[in-house]
Amino acid sequence: MIFFYVFPMFLFLVGFWIYISKRKHLMNMLISLEYVVLSVFLLIMMVTFTMGLEMYLSLIFLISSVCEGSLGLGIMVGMVRSHGSDYISSFSVLQC
Repeated sequence: MIFFYVFPMFLFLVGFWIYISKRKHLMNMLISLEYVVLSVFLLIMMVTFTMGLEMYLSLIFLISSVCEGSLGLGIMVGMVRSHGSDYISSFSVLQC
């Protein structure tokens, strides 16, 4: 039974480690961020299934994660159009 709670936490830590280590491309960061969100969603679903609760929180979480993904994709498209690549190092806050 404890495996069901440890497995999503392991997935979360792996996704967070990839998010920290792959900081060169924005697309890699967005994919690893979605991986982290899916692991948290898996944890929420397992908790609600074992406790017999309603799943409205998971629906709201999925809606917010879809909004987060579309905003990240929009930022990446804007960055590629303005700077020519998705390298984080080419993007600077001080540039106009």
